[in-house]
Parts: sequence; C-alpha cells; structure tokens
Amino acid sequence: MEMTTKTLLLLTLAFISCNRISPAGFWSNYRADLLAKNIGDQGPYGGHKALYWKSDKPYTFSAATILDFASKNGWALTDSVEFNQDQTSQWTHNNRAVFPLTSAGFTIPVLNDTQLERFPRWFDGPLQVYKFRTSWVLIEPGTDNSTEGNGFVIMNRNRTQMAVYHSWGE
Repeated sequence: MEMTTKTLLLLTLAFISCNRISPAGFWSNYRADLLAKNIGDQGPYGGHKALYWKSDKPYTFSAATILDFASKNGWALTDSVEFNQDQTSQWTHNNRAVFPLTSAGFTIPVLNDTQLERFPRWFDGPLQVYKFRTSWVLIEPGTDNSTEGNGFVIMNRNRTQMAVYHSWGE
C-alpha cells in the first residue's frame, strides 16, 4: 500500500511539474471541458504549442477571464488588435488557414515559411488577437533578433471559439 501511495504521489508531482515547466502547458487546464485540440512539441532548442477551444454557447470566453488567467500564469499582455475577415482570410500557407507566427514573430503579411504549419487557424471571421510577453524567448535563427512577445490568444467575435499560440527557442 505504501509503495502505491508513493508512486501515485510521484506521478502527480511529475504531471504538475510538466504543466508548469512546459511553456504554455498551463493553458491545458483552462476550460479543459471545451478544449478540442492540443498540439505541441518541445525539443532541446525550442518548441511550439497550439490549443483550440470551442463552445456552442455565445460569450463563453471572456477577455477579462482570459487576461486574468494568463497574468496569474506569468503572461503579461502587451497588445490587443482586432482583425477583420478580409485580413484574416489572407493568413494562409499552402492553401491552409494558419496563425502567422514564425521565428520572426507575429508577421503580417504572412511569410512563406513552413513553421506556419505548426499553427493551424481553426476558425474564421473577425478576430481579436491578444499578444503576451512570456518568460520564454523566441529567437530568429541566424540573427540576433529575439522577442519575449511570443504568446497569443485569439477569439472570434461572439466568443464561442478561442485559440492559444506560443513559440519559443530557436
């Protein structure tokens, strides 16, 4: 019995640690009941995370709640911009809807870069984009360019869909 308790405790600690150590891992705990997609990869030189939530109920996702959750987990809001349908319809790569995040950061116009394939855009329409400074650095390979403004939350107009995108390292 004692060995089972120790094993369970160690597994619980490992799970909690992984969510805190993994960049953007804490987002997996936000409204887990509505989390539809959770994509990510982490290696020795960097990684990426893309998460998607969906609800049938309008205004499920509130900016105030999202901003508070992000802040409590170390993400600091640096900007908020709304993009209309005409603008977001241009966010494509290889005829697929993407969020325009590469090692160069959030780039408009969209670059022709295979890194975009890591960040599918699951919904269309006017979008609100929140940009965050995270404690993780994104470095553009072959340059001295870096940014901590590499975490993003997007929501559709009626707040039924939300996505988080994060890229770090080189």
